[in-house]
Amino acid sequence: YLDGEFDFAFVNHAPMEVLTAVADVRPGRAELWFAAQSPIIAQQTIAAELGLPQSAVTVHVVRGGGSFGRRLFFDAALEAAQISKAAGRPVKLMWTRNDDMRHGRMRPASHHRIRATYGLGQVLTWEHRAATVRTDLSHGLGEALTGAGFNLTVAGISLAQAFFLLTEKNPYNVGIPTQLLAELPLQLHTGSWRSVYSGTVRVADEIMMDELARRMGQDEVAFRRARLRDAAGRALLDTVVKAGDWARPMPAGQAQGVGYHEENGGRVAYLVELDATDRANPRVTKAVIAADVGQVINPRGLEAQLTGALSDGISVILLAGNHLDNGTFREGSYADFHYARQRNTPPTVEIHLMPPSGAPGGAGELGVPAASAAVANAWARATGTSPRSFPINF
Repeated sequence: YLDGEFDFAFVNHAPMEVLTAVADVRPGRAELWFAAQSPIIAQQTIAAELGLPQSAVTVHVVRGGGSFGRRLFFDAALEAAQISKAAGRPVKLMWTRNDDMRHGRMRPASHHRIRATYGLGQVLTWEHRAATVRTDLSHGLGEALTGAGFNLTVAGISLAQAFFLLTEKNPYNVGIPTQLLAELPLQLHTGSWRSVYSGTVRVADEIMMDELARRMGQDEVAFRRARLRDAAGRALLDTVVKAGDWARPMPAGQAQGVGYHEENGGRVAYLVELDATDRANPRVTKAVIAADVGQVINPRGLEAQLTGALSDGISVILLAGNHLDNGTFREGSYADFHYARQRNTPPTVEIHLMPPSGAPGGAGELGVPAASAAVANAWARATGTSPRSFPINF
């Protein structure tokens, strides 16, 4: 058997635009302007807070400078409405960067234990146990699951566990798979960070796939390819292997890494090249990405999503995390929250979009797990180490 334990730090959403809202609350009515990912839930909550019928609250959803799950919550809009009601006049409220960094929402820290058993060239079992700080999913997801016919009461599990079971699927034939989630009910402001559970669960899985392939004496890509359940996934791996010249000789301290993921009706493969000769300042120098999301509606938008996911993967694997020091988060701005800058991103990014294969699938969360795993696996191969705690340079 092969065991692996992995830790992922808290990660702030850190959108370029902090939370802001304009509210005009008058007797018998309210009107608000703010960027929102769950505007109906926001409208209902604000109406209840103000003691108004929902029909008396008008919400104008405006474009926001980033979100990635942060604007599933509408803290600033609710505060602006409360202040406007008390002041009797329109108000504009804007959080500071420190407000959002230290008192806002972030991806929960998590710990993962994986055990894979194998024999006679086959993977026999795959057990993945995850423990996370409780993810606050009180932004309308429960209504969505119930509306889809998922009876949480009968199932006897929490909302987070239901979401975990519905979304976290291992795409490989790995014998008998088991996935379990335990939540720690700590009083912290958490939220759905881009890719939610997949951004840690599937990354740990993909690192283990690399390590298991080497343990069994097989090439990491060939090992995956032989166990993927569908031809579309194999085609993606074939595409990045060919375009990225997989397994070509590279100087000491440099290596390639691969990551694969399926979710929301899409699938994607990332191949990255990483230079870790200076371990304190590793650099992804090239990325090749192949995606199959069915019918592509907006190719340039899809390419932007996949490129953004690459920046996220580079960040959370190599650089970016939040330290919790005696109950207070240390990082308060971009000065100490080290998300990827221009100098951290590869000068070469090559994207291959597969021909239409069906109905349009999702892409907003698709790339982060594969990109993160590719960076982690490249680091492992470049340094000859087995990374277990992320970000690596924390």
